[in-house]
Amino acid sequence: MGNRTIITYFISILGASLLFFGIASAGSLAVENLFFGKRFGDHTYAGPFNLSKQTDKEAEIKLTSELLGMQDKLQADLLYQDTIIPIPAELVEYSPSATIEQAKSEEENSLIATVSEEGLRTLLQQQLPMLSFSDSEIQSIAKGISEKLESGIMPQSIILTDFLKSTQITSEIASASIKVDGLTAPMLELISELDGNEIEPKASFSILEFIENTQPGLLDEEELTILASTLYKASLQTNFWIEDRTIRRELTQGVKPGFEAAINTQLGLDYVMTNPNYTSYTVHAKWESGSLNISIEGMPLRYEYEPYVAETNTFDPKTVVQYSEDLSRGQVHIAEPGIEGFEIIVQRKITEDGSLLTTEPISEDFYPPVSRVEQHPLIEADTNLDNEPGADSSQNNGSGNDSSSNNGNSSNKPDSSGDKPSGSNKPSKNPNGGWAQDDENAIPMPGDDDYLYDKGGNLIK
Repeated sequence: MGNRTIITYFISILGASLLFFGIASAGSLAVENLFFGKRFGDHTYAGPFNLSKQTDKEAEIKLTSELLGMQDKLQADLLYQDTIIPIPAELVEYSPSATIEQAKSEEENSLIATVSEEGLRTLLQQQLPMLSFSDSEIQSIAKGISEKLESGIMPQSIILTDFLKSTQITSEIASASIKVDGLTAPMLELISELDGNEIEPKASFSILEFIENTQPGLLDEEELTILASTLYKASLQTNFWIEDRTIRRELTQGVKPGFEAAINTQLGLDYVMTNPNYTSYTVHAKWESGSLNISIEGMPLRYEYEPYVAETNTFDPKTVVQYSEDLSRGQVHIAEPGIEGFEIIVQRKITEDGSLLTTEPISEDFYPPVSRVEQHPLIEADTNLDNEPGADSSQNNGSGNDSSSNNGNSSNKPDSSGDKPSGSNKPSKNPNGGWAQDDENAIPMPGDDDYLYDKGGNLIK
């Protein structure tokens, strides 16, 4: 009985001691909070700033100083399609007191920042006058900026279109057309499938991939080239990236020089472009009134893009002379009239409200010349050579290929192939395609020192 009394007495004393200690501790903490404010424990942060083991008063003083320096160096941008809009520091206000008030000890806390909605509206109206913003959109954008800045990490980027409603007006941002008399049924089906096709944000569009998915039937590659060229010309009026584009050896009929995009399914020649924007764009395609028309529709861009031919250089075709025994003396047959070669340099102007901002290179397309081919009769040997001392008429036979003439060189008559000079003489590269008759006087070939040739293979120096 006595032992139970002792145990009960001991438990009572222990409980009273714990209660007294708890009250004393709470009182001490209350007194500390009353006179000194709350104190943060270890690993307490507000954004990137360490507030560990500091009272709220000390933390607020430190945070005020840190935020002033950070706000002066604010690096935050609004991204919209083809433009980047820096956010002025005066639109953003950090609140050290609100940050400390909501901060929790031994945790990573967000910074409290507010964005001026009035200042934001003014900024957007100045930078993007082609758009209109509702009050709810302005509020949503301001909130999005604040949430991005609460980490205190710089730089930050805010995609503006993430906060815009689907009611924003879209418009035609580019269009192009090429005249074509008629198209095959499979091509008309492909154009119908292309009409209304959407190119998603950050996504690529490939003509060959589109054909594979559509499978309209057997397609004419010249018609495919006209389709790709029209789409290429339209895309140059946007900020789309051209990922893959090739030209033919000869310009496709109806396509303007500098704006060709060749398609060859067997060789894998493709046209690929990428939409770098944050919203999708719709391609519209239609063949009507003898023209293939393509346009691109979506949210307007800030800048205007105007491709143009900056320079055209032409190259005369070389003349190749062939010899034929079927032609009489004085006859000349034009086997190939030749085609002039040309180089097209395309550039693009980038303007805003009619003011030129910059000019950028786009492409340098080269179409090589096609040589002119002339067929001449065989050259007869000079009969006066038979009267020269030492001439052997039995070896001449009037054929003009006497290898023992008085100058020791072979005649100008080509061999049976018709495209090489006889003997070992080096062929000349003169514009009319003739052959040099003596190695010592041979006209230099391309690659010889001190001689320059244009892209058509013609000697220019």
